[in-house]
Amino acid sequence: MDASIIAFIRLALEVISDRLITILALAMSCGLASYTMWDGGWTRVATLAIFVIFAYLAIQTKEKRNGKDQGD
Repeated sequence: MDASIIAFIRLALEVISDRLITILALAMSCGLASYTMWDGGWTRVATLAIFVIFAYLAIQTKEKRNGKDQGD
């Protein structure tokens, strides 16, 4: 294979994995929020808050490491 094709495939897989991590974290947060609203309780609310915070921090860390942070 040509080196440019391999580089293009590698870039495409990196973009897909970044987007996939973000979409997966959003879907899991939505599912946990639905579970929390179904039968509320302080334990479930705390679990939701902790999960969402850690998911957000993991995504931000990955984006900063890859140099894709555009917030600041």
